[in-house]
Amino acid sequence: MNKSWLAVPFIGVALIAVALSVFETDVLYRVQEQSLFLHTPLYFRQCMVTSGGLLSWMGTFLTQFFYYPVWGVMLLCLCWAALVALLLVVFRIPARWAVVALIPVVLLLIANVDLGYWIFYLKLRGYYFVATLGTLVAVALTGCYRWLAAHGSSLSIAFLIVSVAVGYPLFGFYALLAAVMMAVVSWRIMQKRSMALATSSIAGVFVIDVPIVYYHTFFHETNIVNIWWTALPVFRYNEVNCPAYNIPYVLLVVSLLLMSAFYRPTRDPGSQGDRYVTTSEDAVRIPVPLTATVLLMVALVAATIVFWNKDSNFRLEQSMSRAISQLQWERVVTLSADADNPTRDICMMRNLALFRLGRQGDEMYHYPDGNCEPRAPFPVRIVHTDGKMLYMNYGLVNFCYRWCIEDGVKYGWDVATLHSLVKCSLLTGEKAAARKFISLLRKTMFCQDACARYENLLRNPRQMLNDPELAPILMMQKNDDDYLSSDNADIEQFLLNHFVSARSSNPVYQEQSLLAALQMRNPQLFWMQFYQYTELHPGEQVPVHYQEAACLFGRLSDQVDTSHMPFDKEVVRRCDEFMAVMDKRQGQSDDAMAAALYDRFHDTYFYHYFFKE
Repeated sequence: MNKSWLAVPFIGVALIAVALSVFETDVLYRVQEQSLFLHTPLYFRQCMVTSGGLLSWMGTFLTQFFYYPVWGVMLLCLCWAALVALLLVVFRIPARWAVVALIPVVLLLIANVDLGYWIFYLKLRGYYFVATLGTLVAVALTGCYRWLAAHGSSLSIAFLIVSVAVGYPLFGFYALLAAVMMAVVSWRIMQKRSMALATSSIAGVFVIDVPIVYYHTFFHETNIVNIWWTALPVFRYNEVNCPAYNIPYVLLVVSLLLMSAFYRPTRDPGSQGDRYVTTSEDAVRIPVPLTATVLLMVALVAATIVFWNKDSNFRLEQSMSRAISQLQWERVVTLSADADNPTRDICMMRNLALFRLGRQGDEMYHYPDGNCEPRAPFPVRIVHTDGKMLYMNYGLVNFCYRWCIEDGVKYGWDVATLHSLVKCSLLTGEKAAARKFISLLRKTMFCQDACARYENLLRNPRQMLNDPELAPILMMQKNDDDYLSSDNADIEQFLLNHFVSARSSNPVYQEQSLLAALQMRNPQLFWMQFYQYTELHPGEQVPVHYQEAACLFGRLSDQVDTSHMPFDKEVVRRCDEFMAVMDKRQGQSDDAMAAALYDRFHDTYFYHYFFKE
């Protein structure tokens, strides 16, 4: 038989590595931001308070390498290549059927790349690596058992017992899976059916009883209904259950059990055991048509393409968030232009970038605007994804701090949260808190440069006035309005209400108040903020969208005479043209009017006032 088929699954893993490096870079970077690994004994003990804690500890350690996404992808794919090799050897898969070893890898890949917004809500630490590491452990334990049993060793049953008793607290569900796989393999190896039956019975008893014993003695923090499923992610958000996300894990278990069931030992003359061989006898015993192998390969590729998360808005949000963390404001604006129907998160990040660039009043309506719901089977709140960053950049540091603490307690602490807590403490002058959070970040692998910068700002607070990240935030802070109240987890509406009636002599802060009045379509508050804006910017050209709003409100009401205001002639002309077209099309539906006016006026405040929510 042609052994070149053995290379097929490894080529598949290499292609997966390329695909992840090309399409998932920013998502993987965000994954490591939502994770945390501390090089301390205390962190290890915290991981071990539930069964399967060793997998979480190892998973979070490897996840941090997604700081450089290509590094993380290489580590993940090396684990998958090791899994392929183990499957080929442990279950003695014939060379022509080598592609079968790629099935668990594809399922593990789908389980990761189809998560979407779950990356913000899953409570399992290191989930991107946990299933891969757990599967490796389960297959390796089964391989050791197979070797002992095939050589007639009486230690095989003892090994099964120890694997469950010792493996459960370390590997959780995957130690139980290994015991079930051993029981299945025993029927293929042992000549005496009574021995196989005894092995299966012992495996069943230990799989059922060991988690119960550990629950009552050590792992009291685990919900008793979950003690058999520890180290598996729980896809539940508040009262919403999402069992469909468990399907890859179910199929993974099924595929491993089928491999165990179809294991065929081949004995050599004079040998007590079995070994991995690929001879012509195997080909006769297990006929494998070439078309079946090719069809399986096509099916795996198709499944990967179909179930790979294709939510362009989700991917765009992660790219924009990463660009903001690197202060690449121009890139944020450029990325936002790729959204056909953006989420509010995309719009808010784009408006923040335009504001930092000083162009929001001239360009805010030049980019796609929308209210697309995030593609998730549960309600996704901006405050849980990018809300903390938005609150901080708009000067509401206490709200950022509040949500960092709340999400940290509910969903677990992560690198991004610690960075935000450090910056909040620096901005509010809480030096003791800043030192505490910096000391935690010091115990991570890739935050040393940031910690050095934070410590310098802590020693020299005045340098924050020149810091490219914190100086603009200081400009937005008002000591009399950064007090905690209820935002109902609706950050955009809260920010609009917060700024719209605020009075400030700070031109930077006051412009946000004008923008809030403009977006809320409130003429009275708009005129109040508009007049103050002109007082704070004497002799400056008023941005186009502010002129458009003033011109429109002047047409809609006789309370303010705008005829004497120095508007651009083009703004006045377009306003007159827009209103004339609106009058001419009276009686048409809003959708029909919006479609008719889109090409000429979609980049104006007039259009957004009437046709955008």
